[in-house]
Amino acid sequence: MNSMKCVLLLDVGGTFVKSVVATLEGELLPETENAVPINSDGTREEIEKAFSTIVTNGTALAVYNGYTVAGIGIAFPGPCNYFTGVSLMKHKFASLYGLQLIELFRSFPEVGADMPVVFMHDVTSALLGEMRFGAARGYKNVAVVTLGTGLGFSHSVDGEIQYSELGSPRVAIYNRPYGDGVLEDYASKRGFMRAYAEVRGHSNPEGLTVAMIGGMAGNGGSEALATFDKVGQLLAEQLEPLLKEYNIECLLFGGQISRSFAYMESALQPLLERVPSLKVLSTMQNLSTAAPLGILSQVREQLESK
Repeated sequence: MNSMKCVLLLDVGGTFVKSVVATLEGELLPETENAVPINSDGTREEIEKAFSTIVTNGTALAVYNGYTVAGIGIAFPGPCNYFTGVSLMKHKFASLYGLQLIELFRSFPEVGADMPVVFMHDVTSALLGEMRFGAARGYKNVAVVTLGTGLGFSHSVDGEIQYSELGSPRVAIYNRPYGDGVLEDYASKRGFMRAYAEVRGHSNPEGLTVAMIGGMAGNGGSEALATFDKVGQLLAEQLEPLLKEYNIECLLFGGQISRSFAYMESALQPLLERVPSLKVLSTMQNLSTAAPLGILSQVREQLESK
């Protein structure tokens, strides 16, 4: 395998599309990071231009650092058919609805018809990244929970990631009925804000963030600690039957809020200790890089099979 080949990894968000170059051995090169503005409500031509620009810039940065791009991996929001690269979103990137995005990327001169182009859901790619490069190595039944703006879940059985027919996680927990809404309303960014207000007994001060609540918990703040305890307990209640059903051995937490995992752990443990198969309860080893590393491994598999 040529060590000077690399993979260009893209992360498509609502306001920016970002890129970084990764070696085939799994090293991300920070000096190749790039970002291009993108308007998820823009026309097809505007969005295609942003994609074309990020590929041009990313390829140039790879070449400047002595690498040749051999494949492209793309973390893309859903709904999407991740196997075929067809966007199915109507709430954002609506102008791309039904478009074959793999063929779009292969139409760019830097890519071409034969280069592997892989689309992945961010949670499944994070799970794969931890199974190949992180804390889940050696385990066959693994689950990942991501806590951030939303609530993500993905799992594997006998070493195989469980996909839906569209390539997204086969089991979703964000939309499970809970309280007066769904679980994501109680166990995501807005869920933590809601829990903190309930613990305090009045509305939150303007400008408060979950990171700030985590900081207060780190300083021993009783209300902040009670907030993490509250959310941790409800997550444990919801996860326990799932983990038992799939004989999960390794449960990992990711997403920005998981940087404060230490303050939830004591609430999670009592219920999750009832899961006989569970051996590991932890954060991802690679909190910020698990998803790109997962996509990298998928692209690398395609390169090896060529």
